[in-house]
Amino acid sequence: MSCCAAFLLTAIAAVSQAQTDCSRGACYPPSNDLLLGRAHQLHASSTCGLTGSEVYCTPYQQSRMKCCPCDSRNPNSQLAHTVRDALSTSGPDRWWQSRKEVNPVSLQLDMDNLFQLDNLVLSFKGPRPSAFVIERTLDNGRSWQPALYLATDCQRTFPGISTTTPLTLDDTYCYTLPPTGADPYQDHIIQFSPLRQYAYVPATKSQKIEDASALTGLRVRFTELGDVPRPPGRALSRFYALKEMRVMGSCMCHGHANRCLPDTNNNLPSDSIQVHPQCDCQHNTAGVNCERCADLFVDLPWRPAEEGNTHTCKRCECNNHAQRCRFDQAVYEASGRMSGGVCEGCMDHTTGPKCDKCAPGYQPNPRSQMGRPDACIRCVCSAEGTVNGGRCDDSTGSCLCKVNVEGPRCDRCKRGYYDLSPSNPLGCSKCSCSPDGSLSNICDPITGQCPCRSHFHGMNCEVCSKGYWKPSLSGRCQPCGCDPTRSYSDTCDQVTGQCQCRPGFGGLTCTECPENAYGDPLIGCRSCRCDAEGTLPEVCDKQTGACLCQPGVTGTRCDSCNRGHCDSFPGCETCPSCFFTLDAQRQNLSFALERLSLRLPSRPVGDGDLGNFGPRIRVLETSLTLIQNSISLPPSAAIQINDALSQLDKLRDQVDKINNDLSPLEKAPGLDSELDRLQALLDRLTLDYKAKNDAKDNSVSQNNSGSLSAIKNAYDESTDAAKKVDASGKPLKESADIREDTMDLQNKVQPGNTRDLDKLNQSMASRPNLTPVAKQVCGSVRLEPCTPLQCAGGDLCPPDGSPPCEKGEVCVGAMPLSKRADADAKDVKDRLDKLTGKITDAVEKLQQTQETTNQVRQSTEKLSNKMKQARDELEDDLKETRDVVKELKDFLSDPSSNLTHIQEVSDWILKAKLPLSLAALKRKLEELKNLAASLPDSTSVLKEAEPQLDTARKQLQEAQDARDTALGVKADVNGLLAGFNSVEGSLSDLEDKLQNSMDLIDNLNNNLTEAKNQLSPAEKALDDASKLIKPMKPQLDELKDLLQDGGLLAQDAQDNADNADDEAAAANKDLLSLEKQLDRLKDEAPASGSGGGAAPLGDRLAKLQKDAGALANTTDNMMNALEGKADSLRGLKDEFETKSAMLKGLEDELRGYLKTLRSKANDLSTCQG
Repeated sequence: MSCCAAFLLTAIAAVSQAQTDCSRGACYPPSNDLLLGRAHQLHASSTCGLTGSEVYCTPYQQSRMKCCPCDSRNPNSQLAHTVRDALSTSGPDRWWQSRKEVNPVSLQLDMDNLFQLDNLVLSFKGPRPSAFVIERTLDNGRSWQPALYLATDCQRTFPGISTTTPLTLDDTYCYTLPPTGADPYQDHIIQFSPLRQYAYVPATKSQKIEDASALTGLRVRFTELGDVPRPPGRALSRFYALKEMRVMGSCMCHGHANRCLPDTNNNLPSDSIQVHPQCDCQHNTAGVNCERCADLFVDLPWRPAEEGNTHTCKRCECNNHAQRCRFDQAVYEASGRMSGGVCEGCMDHTTGPKCDKCAPGYQPNPRSQMGRPDACIRCVCSAEGTVNGGRCDDSTGSCLCKVNVEGPRCDRCKRGYYDLSPSNPLGCSKCSCSPDGSLSNICDPITGQCPCRSHFHGMNCEVCSKGYWKPSLSGRCQPCGCDPTRSYSDTCDQVTGQCQCRPGFGGLTCTECPENAYGDPLIGCRSCRCDAEGTLPEVCDKQTGACLCQPGVTGTRCDSCNRGHCDSFPGCETCPSCFFTLDAQRQNLSFALERLSLRLPSRPVGDGDLGNFGPRIRVLETSLTLIQNSISLPPSAAIQINDALSQLDKLRDQVDKINNDLSPLEKAPGLDSELDRLQALLDRLTLDYKAKNDAKDNSVSQNNSGSLSAIKNAYDESTDAAKKVDASGKPLKESADIREDTMDLQNKVQPGNTRDLDKLNQSMASRPNLTPVAKQVCGSVRLEPCTPLQCAGGDLCPPDGSPPCEKGEVCVGAMPLSKRADADAKDVKDRLDKLTGKITDAVEKLQQTQETTNQVRQSTEKLSNKMKQARDELEDDLKETRDVVKELKDFLSDPSSNLTHIQEVSDWILKAKLPLSLAALKRKLEELKNLAASLPDSTSVLKEAEPQLDTARKQLQEAQDARDTALGVKADVNGLLAGFNSVEGSLSDLEDKLQNSMDLIDNLNNNLTEAKNQLSPAEKALDDASKLIKPMKPQLDELKDLLQDGGLLAQDAQDNADNADDEAAAANKDLLSLEKQLDRLKDEAPASGSGGGAAPLGDRLAKLQKDAGALANTTDNMMNALEGKADSLRGLKDEFETKSAMLKGLEDELRGYLKTLRSKANDLSTCQG
């Protein structure tokens, strides 16, 4: 069995040598046992039997005890248990054991180079420790850091150490060891993996390897012996013992190598199985651990490789002008962390960190490129812009531009400068653009004109335009705002904004009283009654006349100082600070004396009267005044600083208290245990898989000779490996001496060896029995024993062509299990291929559904915008209609309106015909209303679509993840039937979820298509309604024009009526005058007799009477005509009111439809998200 185990280990080592791909990201060498070849570097602080034999007692069977000696003085003795016996190559029944009751004990492996730890396996023999610590070092043992604590009771053994899985790479924790069971002396295996320990840390694998797996030494420190039973009689022994210790890892290459190279400086044989520290570096890296960039590849700083990013070292960019370079951190930082390579030895007249500049005396060749040999030529400079008349500087090779000139040839002004001139010693003049009025400080390089903001002008944009001024604290010009009637013009002062006021007016915009006056300028201004020396520039309030005192000044006229200011008006300087302190003390003392005087009884006045405190108080006041004028205020800076520090201490205590009161982050209690259980199951399956897979791969052939040959080869290889390990630690000279002695003893020993070999051949006829091994390897059904020399009675393994193990049957042997697993793997692969096709179809459907959703959303948004536009137009039309109706009412009710024009407007209204009958318009609006009510609730449709899409995406992602998981299971658990059974169940669930996703997508597509089909009729109905309303607008405009004309005619009629009234009043005066004259004439007529003059006078009177009668008739006719027009006007008014009522009902109905449209538009607008 030991030979088979060695053979299996050799096979595992061969499989682990498979290389990984370094072209796509981080790659790592295969893992192997770092202890192999380093037995001399493994040390134990305690080993039993080094100074003499020791007896150890352990339980035997149920109630018995066995005691065995330990004697390690001879390491090769069967009774020795040295630390070398813990190696995987030490053979069976070998282990390391410490002395009894010694605590603590440590095992330390010094590797002298940087390695990567993948897994530590400790196989304990005897009582397992109750507590121990795994530590690592990065500085060859100068300091040690704990990697993992392990104990049966973590809180008792390692107080203060967390027991929860680390969430950062800087944390560690204590792992609670499982119970040992009834027999603490049974074997126990403990495994430690740095990557598995930080499985929940949100970091990449490369980061975890860099921070947690690197080491130059490993130490296992046992701190507490395990508990053992205490039977009566002799006590059981307590000690530490390791049956096997494996340190699985590889050379540390930081993700830049996939294999380790032999160390050429070591004298180990080339076929040694030792893991060497030298990496086979890739990605242009170099060093033992690929810890630096190779020569000529230092343009970027070295970084470890990551998953998906090799961080390949970049070659220096020297433009083909240099053959060597170096990395410069300052250059790297200055370039924005893009390039840090500095070229050395630039050629072809170039210089600079990248050989990208021309050497002194040369300039870039405009007909070439920097990467060519002719990149630099002698420079040519402008005579106007250079300081030396156009000559090239011999030392630098470049043009020496004037201060304000730039360009390779010094032929243009710098930005912000203009007017290149040979007479200007600086070359160009600086643009003097105003920071407030200019858009930028860059002017025209020829004229110097700055780009001005609005309301600014001038070459420098520093002047405000006419009618504007710029306040001192503002960067923009603002209107002067001068009063048009109280100022001379709309211009004002550019700095103060003061307008040019007419006499009697003042203020910034000439709307107030003039300076030193208040009141209303239209009523009358009054002078301010204030002391000019104690007031502000405004003197007094412009409304109330209250004086505006300066700080420290008081009084109604601002002519005295405030308390606390020296009495030196108008200066009124603030008194020294000591005044306020002493004044407060004086006031407190005065108040105290007043209270005291009230309590003292009065005493008679006489000599020595103690009740007269007046003089004493004045003396005290005089003394206080003297103290006030004599002493200075003591410094208080130290007190303030102490107070501030005290406050800071209090604040810090409060922060600490708050931090202590904060509860720690708690994880779900059941999650860790469930994950640990799953992890343990995966580890157990992995170990079973490796053992069975190795057994399959390394199974012996079907004939007896092949089995014997395999066993002999394994035995020989194991023997050779043991010899190499033993011989590796001895000097070369001693090896040569031993070889010479061996040659001398060959003839003496050879006969005995021959006899032993004959005995061995005879014993091989009866043992070992290969039948049990064949059953485990190939599922043999043989019952008879089979030895290497005698194996009659049938084949050892089933012949080729035997029926495979079917599903549901119990498979025995590594080969049947592997064949069964291979068949299951093919089946799973076929189902996964079909599932991949379905997933692809689902992805395409999901994409189409997403596009349909976007189309529906766009259509909804378009319809919402159209409804909003129609609503706005309808509101404008209704507003205009109401205005026209109001204007029409005002026109008809205005008594000054022209009757003829009223008749004309009324006739037009009666003859006017709407583009569509009222019934048809109502019918169309009702249709639009019903259609709006039947519109799908796009908000709910899209809201329903979003979770369905999310559900479909989620299920699709679950399907893809499950497919990937199934592929991973196929690759990782190839050969485990239980694993493929779980995969089959996962595939069934996966197909169900995928079908549910497809159904969801189909239902969603149907809903979206239905909504999309219903949106088109709504859009068409809205367009039809807009078309119905548009023809009404020209008729409203025509009616509006008629009303405007009627308004003008009414104004003319009003003017004519006013003229008629004036003429009627004049005629009335003339008539009264005529009546007076007529009466006077009548009175004079009898006195005159019947002379010749009587006849003409009578004719005149008759004519006047006739004219008066005609005027009365004309007036009656006009009144009758007006009464007829009034009747006609009343009829038109009644008819208009009837039609107005009809319009009002139609307007209310339109308002209802408009409200419905608004509500629907709002619903549609909310589904755009």
